[in-house]
Amino acid sequence: MRKTTLTSENKELARLKRMQSRSSGSKYFLILLCLIAIVNILDEVTSNLTVTVQSSFVTEFFVDNPFMGKYYSFEDGLAFHSGIGVFTYVLGLFTPFYKALADKWGRKPLFVISTLGMATGLTVIYLSSSYIMFLVGFAIISFFMGHDIQIIYILEEAPDKHRAKIYSFLKSFGILGVILIPALRDALMGEDATKWRDIFLVPALIGFAAVALVILLAKDTKVFISDRIAYLSRPREEREKEKLLQKQQKKAQRNQAGVFNGVKYIFANKDTKMLIIAHIIFDAAMPAIALYFESSMHSAGMSTGEITKALFMVPVIYASITFLSGFIADKAGRKTTVNLFSFTCVAGYILFVAGILKGWNPYLIGSFAGLYQGSYWIGRDYMNVMMTEKVPTDIRASVVGAEGLLVIIGLVVGYASTIIGMVILPAVWWACLAVSVPTVSVAAILFALKVKETKGVNLDTIE
Repeated sequence: MRKTTLTSENKELARLKRMQSRSSGSKYFLILLCLIAIVNILDEVTSNLTVTVQSSFVTEFFVDNPFMGKYYSFEDGLAFHSGIGVFTYVLGLFTPFYKALADKWGRKPLFVISTLGMATGLTVIYLSSSYIMFLVGFAIISFFMGHDIQIIYILEEAPDKHRAKIYSFLKSFGILGVILIPALRDALMGEDATKWRDIFLVPALIGFAAVALVILLAKDTKVFISDRIAYLSRPREEREKEKLLQKQQKKAQRNQAGVFNGVKYIFANKDTKMLIIAHIIFDAAMPAIALYFESSMHSAGMSTGEITKALFMVPVIYASITFLSGFIADKAGRKTTVNLFSFTCVAGYILFVAGILKGWNPYLIGSFAGLYQGSYWIGRDYMNVMMTEKVPTDIRASVVGAEGLLVIIGLVVGYASTIIGMVILPAVWWACLAVSVPTVSVAAILFALKVKETKGVNLDTIE
């Protein structure tokens, strides 16, 4: 067994050295940027695709056809799907273990697997003939989307002085790429909502093509290759001793680090405690903000074609304000950024609801949808940034993990409240309005009054 392991490691070492010796000039970096841009767009499209045809598949599976021998109203069918769909997010519990494989296998294998997974899930939905088959495809894409392996590529391959600019550009470009969804709706669905499956095929084919291109053209990142070569070049006995020492050190440090100790740290400090409380309340709005805007337009009486027109504007506005938010955060501060975009989120949502009820121009309605959604995610992102800028380096990762665990409380409460609202209130948008506007408003007020600014803080000097 030991001899087999050594042989395998020697083969891997030789392969990595050959890869390292290949040229990685500006031409390769440009090719890599193009591949990352394609996969980033695929990731954003996959993340938004089921939401933008929500009214169509809910109508088919629950309203026009019986599910388990029962016909549903649109609101009841949507509530049922929301309740069942939440179980697919359980797969997210395995995400940390999956992403950790990138440190052992390399970035490229995970890049390929994640892209292939998204393409496969989209294909399953395209071929789905039942709600159960649809859920299988939905579960697959829920697991593989959002792993952001392509972002790790950028962080490890881009020049230090251009890393942030390249990252923000690709993020905005990926969001703007969501315009592919209304383009496909317009070309393949038109006014026929029953053709919703057709729009899953094109991004699936793009995904399979991207997999082939990544396999053929991409190398692993230079950081991973160098680190892995250095690791494998050391004697195995030395590496085994180091592993044992690391285990002993982790055991000794267990009282200082870990997610649960991160929770204790957050609530031991008044500033971080108020930030996490505001963040939990803010996250209660997430389902209402992110998941039901297309169904709200349908419920308010907009046609399939009008909804498509509105969807063209969502990524345009979203990408534009995302690009601007970085400049605002660096100039005016993180706290000002969260306060500003919390306000535009609430204002944008109220105007969106007014627009769908009053029959405003679809492009204007879509602009308000892009405004409130983009504003929400910007506000949430900078709450995350501020938490990292308030804690010491030696416990920062633990606090970030604890933050992710704690905000699930708000997400669960918000999800349950929205589902209940869809059952007892007369329309989808009423339920979303009743959940999103109060939670964002309360969180923003609490945040503005109780949380301190972090702009310009030196992360190395936090105690």
